[in-house]
Amino acid sequence: PTRLVPAGPAVRRRFGQWELFLSEPPLDLLFSLTRQPSSSSAAPAGEGAAAAAGAASAAAPPAAASADAAVAGPLVVLPRLVSRVQRSRILFKLRMAFERRLHGEFSLWWREGKIPLPEYTQRRVDWLKHKPALPWELQIQSRSMQRHRVFDERYLYKMQLTRARNAKRKEKRSEWHETRKEMLSEREKILKMRRERALTAVGKEKVAGLLGNFDSHLVQGGGRPPPGVHAAARGSRAA
Repeated sequence: PTRLVPAGPAVRRRFGQWELFLSEPPLDLLFSLTRQPSSSSAAPAGEGAAAAAGAASAAAPPAAASADAAVAGPLVVLPRLVSRVQRSRILFKLRMAFERRLHGEFSLWWREGKIPLPEYTQRRVDWLKHKPALPWELQIQSRSMQRHRVFDERYLYKMQLTRARNAKRKEKRSEWHETRKEMLSEREKILKMRRERALTAVGKEKVAGLLGNFDSHLVQGGGRPPPGVHAAARGSRAA
């Protein structure tokens, strides 16, 4: 928390692309990705120009035609109009989502789906695991007879009821875990649909220059633009 990390390298290392970061729920409630229609391409006027355009399009290969169709205009990021309270709530939800994502990567079961450990390492890991518990009839024999009446029928009946109640609670807890897994899978599907909906205007093209011309210098220069960039920018604005 005390180390300042530039936004450009941090987003690229975590998400890979800027459009994936801006389309990550609930950040899609603050920004929207869209394409600005290109106004530079003007339609030719007259029959001769139309015929020439038709002949050029007929002579052009399909790959070039598809490439021209793909270029629709620059990609822009538009802010959404939200209140101050909504913005605070969205940022808090975003922080909680990032914390859950980080906790999932560094949780106890982070090795699920990974390659198996070497035999020696796996054997040392198994040393830390607890052995299966002994039956309850054997465990109760180790208790002190001065505090527990281990041979009293009333005590045994009470413990039997307690164990039956705990078994029912465990069964209900396992059912709730299965239900929670289904709820989390449905929530993940909804988040995936929101990401796809936010990336409809992007397609497969990478977003470049969202932070201006200094974003590329941040990655190359290790977090700071090279000397003279600010002066050159001020000179170009003055000109």
